[in-house]
Order: sequence, then structure tokens, then C-alpha cells
Amino acid sequence: PPYNRWSFQRVQQFTRTARVPRAEQPSDLEEASQDLSGITFKDTAGEQSSVGELLTRSYTDGFLVLHRGRVVAEQYFNGMNPSSLHLIMSCSKSITSTVAGIYIEKGTLDPSDRLTDYLPELNQTGMSGATLQQALDMQVGVKFSEDYDDLDADWRECEIATGWREPPPGYTGPLDQISYARTLTDHDAEHGSQFHYQSILTNMIGCCLERATGKPFGELLAEHIWGPIGAEQDLVSIIDTAGSFSFEGGFNVCLRDFARFGLLISQNGRYENQQLVPKSWIRACRYPGEDLIAAFAASEYAAAAPTGAYHNQWWVRDAARGVLMALGIHGQVLFVDPEKAFVAAKFSSQPEQANVATAIDQMLAFEAIAETLS
Repeated sequence: PPYNRWSFQRVQQFTRTARVPRAEQPSDLEEASQDLSGITFKDTAGEQSSVGELLTRSYTDGFLVLHRGRVVAEQYFNGMNPSSLHLIMSCSKSITSTVAGIYIEKGTLDPSDRLTDYLPELNQTGMSGATLQQALDMQVGVKFSEDYDDLDADWRECEIATGWREPPPGYTGPLDQISYARTLTDHDAEHGSQFHYQSILTNMIGCCLERATGKPFGELLAEHIWGPIGAEQDLVSIIDTAGSFSFEGGFNVCLRDFARFGLLISQNGRYENQQLVPKSWIRACRYPGEDLIAAFAASEYAAAAPTGAYHNQWWVRDAARGVLMALGIHGQVLFVDPEKAFVAAKFSSQPEQANVATAIDQMLAFEAIAETLS
């Protein structure tokens, strides 16, 4: 900050990127606009707050709400417009896993397989022995620090390797994801023993998918999701020197396409009478097992979603009702409540990477909107 208010809308201008083409014909989004700004909720400070106040104080760049498939609110701030692309950070993870889920249901990928079955380069690393499912659930015991307050932590060099950040002068380290992953040779836990959020795992999931299918991820995404949902803008991703997408956090989309993806998930993988993602995969993401709920409850993230979990690269806000969230640092959110036919998409450029109070307030606001609309 404050430069992220500018840069999150212009990532393709100063990093190496690749594009997933938009649809030949954008899908229609019916509009039924309402003023949602006056809807109130009790925030984490115990104060009565309104949706309008939240949008202002949370550095909102774009905000869109779908209810029963119709756009009931669409607002842009900070110079954004409907055609602007915005960095969605770790919401990219949920898009990556959705494509992986298609190929898991096809049998091309097996979640019980080890990562090394697809990526033998990882044999001498801290990921050796971990399964694809453990990676999907962030339960791999590789030693990797994602402490955003520590500028010497592993995530900083990972950003260089994935193309996120320019190498500093004299840098001689890895410049692609697989080469970087091979440097992670230590463990700090037994695989499957705990939920520990590590973005490097999503990159390995994406690489496994490309190896198993023999196709680049961009082609898979265009074929199965981006084209069929009628995306109106290209998806742009940061790429490494090998051409692999930054699966964990490098995708850039327009707000309406972000919402279209949420609508796909809310409709159990169907979009305009096409079953694009297997219903069984969506249901598995929405309703995690007791073991995953317990692992989440024992983690540092439990306070943000006391009845939640993390499963298949989705945050589960409410495991009983199957409410899903894609979350990214600096305030990116896709909130999906299929039971209420509700989707909220929000772009932000908050100054802090992670502000727990603001993140929870956003969820509370979305729940208040969903309840009011219902």
C-alpha cells in the first residue's frame, strides 16, 4: 500500500502473463438492481454497521451480488469499471481445484495418488509421500512458511519462482515452480496430521493436473469453464519461466466473470443447462467430513469460521449448510450460499494482507444481505 490500489487492476502491465480467452458470446446476466447499502449487521466490534459503511472502510474496488441468478447489486470504485481486470489472489486456488475436480471425476487424476506419482521431481522433497488429496486439503507436512509479516519467509522466494516478483539483483535461485518446490526438503509435521495453509501446494496441484492430462491449464480452463460460462473478458494469469500459471494466486478477472464462476458453483456445477462440473464434486467440497472439520477447529483459522472447514481448496463457512468461500489476501472474496441461491463477489485493495476482523465483517455483511434477499 498505497500502490496496490493501482497495481491490483494492472498486473498484466508489469509481470509475465498468459491469457485464457473469453467466450465468443458472453452469457446474459439478468439484472434486478436494489440498493443494499442500508442493510445492517452486527460487526466484530459489536457495533451495528451497514453494508455501505463496510464497502467504504474495506477498500472495495468492485462489489457484485447475484440472487437467484440475477444481478441485484453491481458497484465499482477506485477507477474500476465492468471491463477492468482485478487480481483475485488466492481465490485462484478454488478455480484451479474446480478444473482438477473435473479430471478427478473423470478418473484422470486420483486423489489417493501421491504427488510424486505425477511429479517424480518431488521425490527428495518435504512433499514426498503426500497424496493429492492431502494437498487439496492443505494437510501436507512440508516445511514452508507463509507468514506475510516475515519478509524473509519462504513465500517471498516462492513469489519470485512463480513470476509474481522480479528477482533482486544477483538472484541465482529457481525461476519456475517445480524447481522451487525441489528446494523444500524439510518436514515440520506428518502428512495428514493438521491443516496448514501453504500456497506452494496449489501450484503442485496445477502441475499434477497438467502432467496427468498432457495439456496446459489454460486450455483446460477455457474448454471446461471459461468458455462455457460465457466469460466476457479474458482471464489473465501470472506465469513462471516454464509457462505454468500461478495457480495459487495469480489470476486476474473482471467482476462479472468472477460472479459467473460463483453462479456455476452455486448451481451445483450447472450453467445454462450444461453440467460443467460434476455435481458430486461440488457436493464433496460443500460438505467436508468430521476429520476436516476437526482439523480446521484446531487451526489458527478456527475463529474466522467456527462451524467451518477447509476442503478441496475452498473455505467452508458453514459445514452444515455447505456455504463455500474463495478467499484471497487484501480482501478478495467469492461467497457462495447455494441454499439461498446467493453469490457475492468482492474485489478489494486493503492495505493489510490479512485483517481478520475485516474478513469476518465481510462474511457477516454477506450473510445479512442473503438473509434479507431470502
